[in-house]
Amino acid sequence: MQCMQILKILFLDYFFKFPIRDFGEFRENLYLCLQNSFSNAINNMNFCFNIRDISAYRSELMGWSILWIMMLHFTFNQINLFGFIAQYGFAGVDIFMLVSGLGMYFSLNQHNNILQFYKKRLLRIFPTYYLLGILSSLLFYHDSIGEYLFRYTTIGFWTGGIYWEWYIPSIIMLYFLSPFAKFAFDKRKFVTLFLVCISILLIAYYLVDKDFIIDRSHFFFLYRIPSFTFGMLCAYCIKNNLSTKYYFAFLIVGIPAFIYFFPQHHIVYNFKYFSLLFLVPFFTLVFIMISKNIIFINPILKKIGNASLEIYLIQGLFFHALINNMITIPSGWHDLITVTLIILCCLLGIAIHWMKDHSTLFHFFRF
Repeated sequence: MQCMQILKILFLDYFFKFPIRDFGEFRENLYLCLQNSFSNAINNMNFCFNIRDISAYRSELMGWSILWIMMLHFTFNQINLFGFIAQYGFAGVDIFMLVSGLGMYFSLNQHNNILQFYKKRLLRIFPTYYLLGILSSLLFYHDSIGEYLFRYTTIGFWTGGIYWEWYIPSIIMLYFLSPFAKFAFDKRKFVTLFLVCISILLIAYYLVDKDFIIDRSHFFFLYRIPSFTFGMLCAYCIKNNLSTKYYFAFLIVGIPAFIYFFPQHHIVYNFKYFSLLFLVPFFTLVFIMISKNIIFINPILKKIGNASLEIYLIQGLFFHALINNMITIPSGWHDLITVTLIILCCLLGIAIHWMKDHSTLFHFFRF
């Protein structure tokens, strides 16, 4: 309604009444209208947070995360603000892990049959992974059939052999471990889980501090386990109606940990990855607040979030083409092409996701 008033003042009171307008009155009316619009927008903003919001805005969070990851991979060189935001895009993977952990807990809660649970999760991932893996092998690796299977069964990742990317092997491993974590949560083995996560963080810290990391991809998996476990903890809190204060406790503890670790990346670069892990509760809160208050973007974010797996794999193809110099981006057009690539990956991912959901073959395997 306020926007309509502004338009009325601009086009009716000013342009169409040109001969008799009073510019001072026009300016005053426009100023008052803008002031009222801004005041109403501020007054109507929703800054309330409940831990249930993570579940309610799960698709939106996945949408924000994949967009942030693509900003990192494709980079921004001309728009300084976007460039600053993009360089921390690997934190989008941490949010993915949190949301995946939350989803795993609720999925396990609905499945008494663990084998059926594993079947459903693997069918969610592997058909798309194998299909796009064919393109990846043809374009970049020129695999034989044996190499293709070794790479895309994820065996290569875990045996020090050939692999495509690190995220899918890592999330599959976490899928296999999640029933044990859920069992520990349900039995209130919080101390055990806490000690496991602390041990993992200490190992990750030691590897970074001593610069022992040979394959960074395995390090990426290692230090993301706490994010996944934290997501399962959030789901446990939601299921059992526990207070949101536990979430804020992690958020408050994480900020000084980030402040301590982040400056060390000037000495050992991998501290940059490690330190942002501690801001996952903060980033998650920020994205939820944005989605709560700029609601018109949520339908788009949901579409992107629901197709995040497909979008991630497609952008991986473009990313490999860029780093292998198969695609060259002119410097003068860099940011425009980056935006174009992000939009293209989203459209292709959403299309593949839609075709997969409406494919008779996929439905046959599901049942």
